[in-house]
Amino acid sequence: MSDQTSKNVILKDFFKRNVLINELEDIMRFKPETLIGVDKVSSDQLLANGIKSIGDLAKLSVANLPEIKDVLPAMLQKWIKIAQVIQKNVQEHLKRHKKLLMIGLDNGGKTSILAVVQDRFSIIKSLLPTRGVKREKLDFFGYPIISWDLGGQVQYREKLYFNRPELFFTEADIILYVIDTQDPDRFPESTNYFREVLKVLLELKEKPAILVVLSKSDEDIRKTLQWQQNVTTIKNKFNKVIDEFEQFSIDFCDTTVYDRNTIMHMFSIALKKVSDTSEIIENILEDFCNQVDAKAASLVSMDSLIFGYYTNTDTDEMLINNTALLLQTLSNFYNSIGLIREKSISLDLPLNGFTIRGEKLFDYSDLQISVYLWVIAEDPGKLEGKLDYFKEQLLPLINLFL
Repeated sequence: MSDQTSKNVILKDFFKRNVLINELEDIMRFKPETLIGVDKVSSDQLLANGIKSIGDLAKLSVANLPEIKDVLPAMLQKWIKIAQVIQKNVQEHLKRHKKLLMIGLDNGGKTSILAVVQDRFSIIKSLLPTRGVKREKLDFFGYPIISWDLGGQVQYREKLYFNRPELFFTEADIILYVIDTQDPDRFPESTNYFREVLKVLLELKEKPAILVVLSKSDEDIRKTLQWQQNVTTIKNKFNKVIDEFEQFSIDFCDTTVYDRNTIMHMFSIALKKVSDTSEIIENILEDFCNQVDAKAASLVSMDSLIFGYYTNTDTDEMLINNTALLLQTLSNFYNSIGLIREKSISLDLPLNGFTIRGEKLFDYSDLQISVYLWVIAEDPGKLEGKLDYFKEQLLPLINLFL
């Protein structure tokens, strides 16, 4: 299947079944009523207000919505965002590789993190410090990414990266800045390196998504007062640097190579920061929770990518995402020994008055990876009859996640 044909198939999921797509360039001229969810009455009202095509819809601003009779603002906002996603993908035609920079001091755990993502656990103990830059073309969660693993030794930092910064720091989509939480003696050095990276990005007018990865946050270490003090020190030092560079949006995430789920969760956060569709996915999940009286909902693939979630509290977020990752790991084990994968997975907690339930919605990417919708609900029976409607909305967004 050619790239053009593949893109046609993906974009077709946004449109009603009777809509025929021959050329990508034609899509932006289609009438609004060709989109799934846009009924004839709403389409007529859009036409009456001069919105005659998907292209016209994409030009509208969600921050300044026009008032259109018989069209709810929330629905119009969603259609505009979807039209804008379609427009961007039509313009690009081909999904380009994302550039991922792994930066941090030597012995911080950068290469080990990449090894875990690739399921290459056996090489971790024998890994040697990365010399200079190691570039790899990888397939993370079914998406094409080029990783640049920048060795953290001082000679590379001073004589290579900052001497020719345009060769390394330009056109990066994601920067994972890795710091060893168990090496407090090097916190000042790592903080200074981080400051220099932000300074170079500012000079180059680059604005990638940045995630500070608190590596080696191993389960037994996390319980110690020393680790907690270390993390507090790191965040205090790094937040002072961040305050100097208000242009950048930066998050923290702790990981350990001994728990693959922590690595996958970190990458999920990073990929969501560069996804055009993650906000729409989370809006749809919020709508779903309201319709089925659920406390939380999360969309998670069987390879542990969290596409998006909606919760009211941090506790519910941890509860639904960690439960989903653990139960899906168990499901993967059952499948590996020959059992048929269940389409519905439930964990009943009667003493707490709710159920955590996962429902398979569809498979995504050429790898045919299953995606499950997880919910926390007092009455999971309310999900019945609602899944197909939301599956139809979510599938095209998942296929265009990046």
